[in-house]
Amino acid sequence: MRNRPLRFSPAPWQLAALDAVAGAAAVTLATLLRFADEGTVPPTYAERLLPWVAIAGVVQVLTGELMTRLRRPQSSFAHRPVAPFLIATLACLVVVTVLNDVMFREPLWHLPHFVAIVWPLLASAASAALRLAAARSIEVEELLTRPVVRLDVETCSAALGGKRILITGAAGSIGAELARQVLAVEPADVLAVDTNETGLYELQGDTPGVRTCIADVADARRMRELFLRERPQVIFHAAAYKHVPLVEANPDQGFAINVLGTLAVCEAAVAAGAERVVVISTDKAVNPSSFMGLTKRVAELMVVALSQSAPSGTILSAVRFGNVLGSRGSVVPTLLRQIEAGGPITITHPEAQRYFMTVAEAASLVLLSAADGSPGGLFVLDMGDEVRIEELAQRLVRLKGLRPGRDVRVQYTGLRPGEKLREELHAADERLAATDRGSVWRVVPEYFVDGRALLEGVRELDARRQATRVDVPEYPGLLRDLIARVTGKHARVQPKAPG
Repeated sequence: MRNRPLRFSPAPWQLAALDAVAGAAAVTLATLLRFADEGTVPPTYAERLLPWVAIAGVVQVLTGELMTRLRRPQSSFAHRPVAPFLIATLACLVVVTVLNDVMFREPLWHLPHFVAIVWPLLASAASAALRLAAARSIEVEELLTRPVVRLDVETCSAALGGKRILITGAAGSIGAELARQVLAVEPADVLAVDTNETGLYELQGDTPGVRTCIADVADARRMRELFLRERPQVIFHAAAYKHVPLVEANPDQGFAINVLGTLAVCEAAVAAGAERVVVISTDKAVNPSSFMGLTKRVAELMVVALSQSAPSGTILSAVRFGNVLGSRGSVVPTLLRQIEAGGPITITHPEAQRYFMTVAEAASLVLLSAADGSPGGLFVLDMGDEVRIEELAQRLVRLKGLRPGRDVRVQYTGLRPGEKLREELHAADERLAATDRGSVWRVVPEYFVDGRALLEGVRELDARRQATRVDVPEYPGLLRDLIARVTGKHARVQPKAPG
């Protein structure tokens, strides 16, 4: 699948071709400058210039190669930004001088010293500029293969303006961005909730107007007390354990935070008479292969289950994310650290593909979904085509002015437990329906959820967990059995009709 190219991230052969053009153009320009005062280039010099054009192209490709090698992360000159260019330019001058004064001393081939000095300087400056342009700072939006979704402030203001907003997981990448974007719609109050004291302290310093509170979403009593005291009108539930390998190795904690935490927040919101609750989910909840995906699938189903029994004044919905570029622990910061260290870049599988969105897009999608009034809604963002992780890594290497496979090698590590080659936005028994916002889709299930059985099953599993009657390897099977038991074409309890 071909993706939209970045503004400037040349492949190795393209960079070499540009170096060759720079060399040929530089020797031509230097010759023209030499004879500018005379108004014309003597025919003899035009003849001798032709072979030098080819020589200049070859010399400059070698000069550019030297620049690239000296700028490799493992090079001793990598952290001296000017040194690689000066050394390569000096080497180019020496080579050109030797060629001109030793090998081509005959008048037919010999160039004026002005040309032999100015040409390497011009060509090297062009090659340096090419590499600096390729190594500019990286904006994660450039890595997308589709237009970026921008926040519709007017729509969100109608639903959120003047409201009391509470955000769980607010010290994380998504939660912090949510807090910043929420302020743009002029809410009455924003309360950021997390267990990360340092993250909350930094958020409070960076985002004036946001209050903070240390609280654990899995503590149902604490959530209920907090919500009854603060009476939030809109809740964004971003608190979760999201890293697949870690949740796979610690399923009890994944269940406590992702499942019980979601249940505690939603029930506390209903008890406090909140108007809206938006739960953040993931594309890994579709046909889940990981325990993290299983916990998020249960969280999605609980949104439906609680919508069946919640008072008509409380609207619950969920938002299904793809991978978030630039968030803490995500693939882009990891790849950049590996590139800066000189490699190798570690990729699980050459065909691994993911849907991607930016942190700002993720927060915008959450806010936009809060403006939809349908109960039990599940939304996804139109995230374009999937992107191969290997291709993403190669783009990042080129954006650093380096060459994939040569300056930074790639190492395949194999899929980690619970990982898929490709993610999905909806299951076979779900379909996507358009909303009045073109980049946001509603997931319409073709199954029913037995909400009472689901909530009873979750509480029963929690009771077994607290009584230490669940072994770590049992969690995935127990959640899969619960999901299969409470969903189906002919579920025992059908969802309540909207309104």
